[in-house]
Amino acid sequence: MTSNHKINWITVIVDRGKGEKAASVFKEHHQELLLIIRGHGTASSAVKDCLGLDEPEKDLVIGIAGKTASERLLTALHDRLELGKPGYGIVFTIPLSGISAAASRLLESRTEGEPPTSTDYLKEDCSMPDTIRYELIASVINTDLSTPIMEAARNAGCKGGTLVKARELGTDTSKKLFGLTLSNEKEILLILVPETDKQAVLKSICETVLKETGEHAIAFSLPVDEVAGLSTPVK
Repeated sequence: MTSNHKINWITVIVDRGKGEKAASVFKEHHQELLLIIRGHGTASSAVKDCLGLDEPEKDLVIGIAGKTASERLLTALHDRLELGKPGYGIVFTIPLSGISAAASRLLESRTEGEPPTSTDYLKEDCSMPDTIRYELIASVINTDLSTPIMEAARNAGCKGGTLVKARELGTDTSKKLFGLTLSNEKEILLILVPETDKQAVLKSICETVLKETGEHAIAFSLPVDEVAGLSTPVK
């Protein structure tokens, strides 16, 4: 159903083991925690040195919240997880265009007794212009393609991404999707990029998959509402 209020999908990406700390922030603010997913970082050695990354294993913490609660959560997550420090993680929100009635009632029940919203995290050391917008690129790839795809994406301006393990569902007779051959083991590659770099990164992913497999890629982008943890917090 279509929601009359703005609802955000909130994603936190942190080093393995810090997901529970992020989840505790959701619980303390009485917001709905949906999933904690295990993933893998893809940053190259040079990028790891630059950003101070030293842990390839990642936790993805995913939840939903209304606009006011979302702003409050980003502030709390930014402070608690020290996202102002390079390599400590990122958090971003994606606006949802619809939500089920049950989820809507749950969110409405969580709005009572909320503390005042603070957006101070948006003002800290902001060296980038407020007009910068980000998009989340998601690609479904074979497990052996992550390295060449990330190399191509970096050449197009991407610094790193996160891989989530997945597998195909279906019978042996349904191995095609839109004419594409599917294998059982898959990975979902998530890359957060400035909107201006989206087309170049998408093109590099598609060209690499075509070169490596002879088939077309399944990739798409989603508009991101707010971001924190990319060097400096940005809206």
